[in-house]
Amino acid sequence: MKRFLPILSALLLAALCLSGCHNPEREARKRQVVLLYLAGNNSLSGEGQTDYSYLKQSWLPQANNRERIFLVYHHFTDQNPVLLRLYQDRKGNSIEEIIMEYPFETNSADPQTLTTVLADAENAWPAARHGLILWSHASGFLPAGYYSDPKEKAGGASLMSFGEDHGTEMELEDLRKALSHYHYEFILFDCCLMANVEVAYELRNCCDYMVFSPTEILSDGFPYESIIQPLFSLPAEESTKQVCKSYMELYRAQSGLYQSATITLVKTAGLNQLAAACKPIFQAHRDQILTIDRSQIQPYFRFNKHWYYDIDDFVGRLATDAEYRTFLSALNQTVIYKDATESFLSIDITHYSGLSIYIPRPEYTVLNNFYKTLQWNQTTGLVQ
Repeated sequence: MKRFLPILSALLLAALCLSGCHNPEREARKRQVVLLYLAGNNSLSGEGQTDYSYLKQSWLPQANNRERIFLVYHHFTDQNPVLLRLYQDRKGNSIEEIIMEYPFETNSADPQTLTTVLADAENAWPAARHGLILWSHASGFLPAGYYSDPKEKAGGASLMSFGEDHGTEMELEDLRKALSHYHYEFILFDCCLMANVEVAYELRNCCDYMVFSPTEILSDGFPYESIIQPLFSLPAEESTKQVCKSYMELYRAQSGLYQSATITLVKTAGLNQLAAACKPIFQAHRDQILTIDRSQIQPYFRFNKHWYYDIDDFVGRLATDAEYRTFLSALNQTVIYKDATESFLSIDITHYSGLSIYIPRPEYTVLNNFYKTLQWNQTTGLVQ
């Protein structure tokens, strides 16, 4: 009997070693998860599938790397939405590992869907470090449906920020609530018109850095073949700057109207100071706000969708020299990277601060009442 004791001891030791080598809590503390939420059950479905195909040809984490996890939720027209892990095998092939498949009738612009997907991702791959890419239609801070059909005569509107699925648009407050369950090192918005100071301020506590555009984004979107690796291999500030540079390189290499892009990187730690700098300016120059000639201020919109103006160009025309110096200092600590082509389609870019802002007009009753619900307005008092 004694001769079996060494064998038994060896087996026990091996079991303890295996247990110690695979410690889920320890792994989670070291893990970084980047999730792409691709809400493409809309007119952008084809572009979404193209972007996804580029993803599968890009750099991807290795199969056995449990510290770098890239997850994709994609929902295309006439397909069931799925949450999957995307990685590369030893031969360099991209592999899709399904984590969850959702019902066909799922609405990806429903905030509950986003909340569920984020929770499913965390349950499958718990992590200490999170990054998020949001992909879909968007219209910044505007109320739902307002961009395509301003509802000044309709008597009401609900909040909207990100996503479109069969006419449903996600409310900004609900987006913030869904994202607040986890803190993100960065959020990239591959969708139009999101670099508003209103959106940035509303989501300031959800992440450390935001990458987005104050203008529309052309249908090619972000260069996924070149941005995934830096998101995993560099610190958040450096990696997000690299994303911005790769984005601009893509569009500067185009010709004609396709050479159109604007990009902004915001460090959210500066947003409270920016709001504090704006508040006394808005209070002291309220009459001027309502009468200012908006035609002289840098726009970021087309088709008379005049709700997006350059914040620096706007404030600079209101403020005294001392007020402006305080504002500019705060803006420079908030917008830490910005770049733009000389024009964006039909918009000449002559004054670029990287962030847009709404300039209120008395006749926009519905929009002004909605604007009062935004945290930016509650802090700065732009609309009274």
